[in-house]
Amino acid sequence: MYFFRSSGQYLGFIIDTTIFSWNGQYLGWIEDEYVWDKQGQFTGELKEIDNHFYILKNSYALPPIPKAPRLNPLSVISVPAPQANIPPITLKIGWKDGF
Repeated sequence: MYFFRSSGQYLGFIIDTTIFSWNGQYLGWIEDEYVWDKQGQFTGELKEIDNHFYILKNSYALPPIPKAPRLNPLSVISVPAPQANIPPITLKIGWKDGF
């Protein structure tokens, strides 16, 4: 699964519940639609809009309590071919990109 910024820029990919940048750098993980960076800080929510995935954060909502940091659980990954950028989307008031 691939994810993008609201600008349409390709950001990275998700394998199982682990999030990677476009070049294979470990970024964090997903738990029940909530996204955490590798230091355990809340980054946003995984949202599907028009068949594309985004990690978005509501700047008006209180974030969940941070979690313990996690190391990359996958020892070796194959980086998929980069995806083309997509058209930008307009976010609702208060929402912003998580990464």
